[in-house]
Amino acid sequence: MPDLLSKPEREQLERLETSIEQWQAQIQEELAFNAEGDENPQPVDLAYTERFRETAQRLSSQVHKETPPDLHPEALAEIRGHLIDGLEAINQLDEERPLDSVDAFLVHAEAVRHIVRDALDGQPNGTESEARDLIQSITEQLPGVTKKELGDLLGIGERQIQRLAKEEGRTPSRRLRLVARLIALLWRAWTPQGVVAWFFRERVDLEGKAPIDVIDDPEFERDLMRAAIRGRAQHGS
Repeated sequence: MPDLLSKPEREQLERLETSIEQWQAQIQEELAFNAEGDENPQPVDLAYTERFRETAQRLSSQVHKETPPDLHPEALAEIRGHLIDGLEAINQLDEERPLDSVDAFLVHAEAVRHIVRDALDGQPNGTESEARDLIQSITEQLPGVTKKELGDLLGIGERQIQRLAKEEGRTPSRRLRLVARLIALLWRAWTPQGVVAWFFRERVDLEGKAPIDVIDDPEFERDLMRAAIRGRAQHGS
């Protein structure tokens, strides 16, 4: 499991997401302006598409430079793949249908934004080097969940949870880190009880097993993270 992103890296990702959103809004506004008017709509000429190509290349360069290297390798590979495919789309621009290339790049830019957002949402509060911080993060995100329910998720007893919440300098277990990350992905889309229930439901994408059944198996770690992302998306987050 990669280390928790530092505060500057998180802020860097937040700025990057904002830049992508602002760029998308600007492009959509320009496209809407060109399409205004039922009788004499303004065509999208090659001069516009050439400007779009230049700004798209600058955005791609910005994404490449501002993506923290500590991001999970799979997320980094996905971002680079979308940048490559997006640039290929605009470099193979069809003069007869220039908007097809614009639309294709916008799709890849939105995919990158989603990866960035997933990376930010998958970061629990505090630091992963302190068990106390992760316990605090989980209890803040899941108000009303009992110590018994939390213990079932973490595989420990209620008294141990109380000790972990107080002790300074205690290194968290792999399971605590993973549970904290899964909750960080889910809590905005589900009620606290819904998040807890998610861990106990069997899932096709986990070979018919419930998350709690594979939580201690490192081979299922990425599958669990993907399942949480999908679970959040299904609830409109």
